[in-house]
Amino acid sequence: MKQNNSTIIQPGDLVTLKGMGKLKEKPIGMVKKNWSRDHIEIFWLNENIANRFALTKFSDSKKLEIISKASQQSS
Repeated sequence: MKQNNSTIIQPGDLVTLKGMGKLKEKPIGMVKKNWSRDHIEIFWLNENIANRFALTKFSDSKKLEIISKASQQSS
């Protein structure tokens, strides 16, 4: 399955788990690095909530959705 350029998760993007749009407290993380096609290293901003959902610093990209895209500027 092909992904749109708008849905490809890149370093600097803010992400959360899919399907948590209506929850008041949801884990929010910033993408640090793409390790492979499916695995992403994430820095969880609210670590207490991430621990509640048993999230580690590596996650599958299929389980994540983008909250905010980082603007990639080239010099």
